[in-house]
Amino acid sequence: MAKLGIKMEKTSENEKLAEKAPEHAAVKPTPRFFAAVQDIFFGAKITAAAGRVGVSVKFIRDPGKLWDAIHSPHDSLNDAPAPPSVLMIDLNDSSIRPVELIAKLKSSPSAAAIQIIAFVSHVQGDLIREAQKAGADLVLPRSVFSQQLDDLLRQRSCHL
Repeated sequence: MAKLGIKMEKTSENEKLAEKAPEHAAVKPTPRFFAAVQDIFFGAKITAAAGRVGVSVKFIRDPGKLWDAIHSPHDSLNDAPAPPSVLMIDLNDSSIRPVELIAKLKSSPSAAAIQIIAFVSHVQGDLIREAQKAGADLVLPRSVFSQQLDDLLRQRSCHL
């Protein structure tokens, strides 16, 4: 093209962005998904959705180990540093005292950024309001949580 006197300019927006990008851009750690869910039915739904989306979910069924697991500094799958990303909580699981747990996480500087998705029976309006007041990022009726689970996992795996 130079022989013809035509000067080709890079006009593609992607090419402009690529020129500005540093050579060694930081790689984001793999998002860590946790589920504080005792209900076997919902555990199976979460596991199936995670498989379809291509993410892994760590189930924490022992309330005593929940706080330690959330603050673990390593991604157990890749053995790389990774902050906790998403915690799915069954608000009907009284063994973990979910509203207290949400408030504790959201008041902790090291855990406040965790996205908390809680689910509960749609008829428990008081519990829904308590979880929202405590700081849950998203509180859904169980049926909506089930219907939107793939999308919830997919969105959060891409945008964290």
